[in-house]
Amino acid sequence: MSTYEMIMGLALQGQSIELKTMAPGDGAMLKQLLSHPEVQPHIQLRQGSSSQQGVLDKLVKRMLHGYDPSALHTGIYLKGQPELIGSVSLQSWSRHEGKAVLGYMLSPLWWGRGYATEAVGLLLAYSFRELGLRQIEGRCRGDNLRSARVLLKNGLTLERTLPMADGSGDVMKVYTLVTQMK
Repeated sequence: MSTYEMIMGLALQGQSIELKTMAPGDGAMLKQLLSHPEVQPHIQLRQGSSSQQGVLDKLVKRMLHGYDPSALHTGIYLKGQPELIGSVSLQSWSRHEGKAVLGYMLSPLWWGRGYATEAVGLLLAYSFRELGLRQIEGRCRGDNLRSARVLLKNGLTLERTLPMADGSGDVMKVYTLVTQMK
């Protein structure tokens, strides 16, 4: 089963938010979110030889249409509302090893309300219960205290700290959650 087939119709209900498959109409909001100056420093875009605009366009297309077999991207929506406010994803997903890297972002308009924590919790529960994952890793810059709190509140523990490859002097904190299921 492809990643796209796996998430078609996916809807996970939380107390305040829901996770569901993003629609093509969410593309503009997703691109706006990825371009937001308060979000940009906390996401890693592999630019290569493409322009920033080209990289964003490709990423939005992959996130909306499930083109990446090693990723699962869902939208974060306020319960009962149609507007996308963020996304939560599994990236570098190895079905064979039962491992993935967690990624998430939320519009700054919604920061500090517990929505990212709730979204991550919903995807973690689904990933372990339905997808059979055994280990999920979350990463954030050393100065991203909000993101670190989201990971800690969801049971991930700090495993290691790595220097950032961009030469900024900052570090990448790596958190891990391992399930006891066999």
